[in-house]
Amino acid sequence: MAEVQEGPAYKRLADELRSQIASGKLQVGAALPSASQLVKAHRVSTTVVRDALRILRDEGLVYGQPGKAVYVRATPEESASERLTLDELTDGFQRLHERLDELEPDTGRAALEELRAEIVDLRRSVAILQAQLIELYGRVGQQYPRDKAPLKSDDGSGNPRRAVGG
Repeated sequence: MAEVQEGPAYKRLADELRSQIASGKLQVGAALPSASQLVKAHRVSTTVVRDALRILRDEGLVYGQPGKAVYVRATPEESASERLTLDELTDGFQRLHERLDELEPDTGRAALEELRAEIVDLRRSVAILQAQLIELYGRVGQQYPRDKAPLKSDDGSGNPRRAVGG
């Protein structure tokens, strides 16, 4: 007996495509079936296809080439690892900033040296991560979006800061 999937059609389609990417049926760099092929194969509307692709794009799994196709950018595992690493770095910078805010002007030299060492380690981690992301974007034929790496806001304004680099 076939398993009945539940939930909105666009989420079911996104799950199906994500599964095909994870299994290797759709490999990194490969084009997804066209919107019209997906509409026909899954018996859904173009809106359902568009919404499913938006989910996958937001997850970092696919990217579109206007007028051409939508391509697989990364596997779910690669994308999750990338997001986790970026989240960890963002949290590390946030904690460091909070620690710096707590320091009094007469804070001891040892505490400042410890913070400087932590900053050096974080910068090294960011440089390694950025090199890996540039390489990943290169593998899928995309230019690395250097200005699209938001960091958590720490100025209380609610406006995200942008990552510094390259």
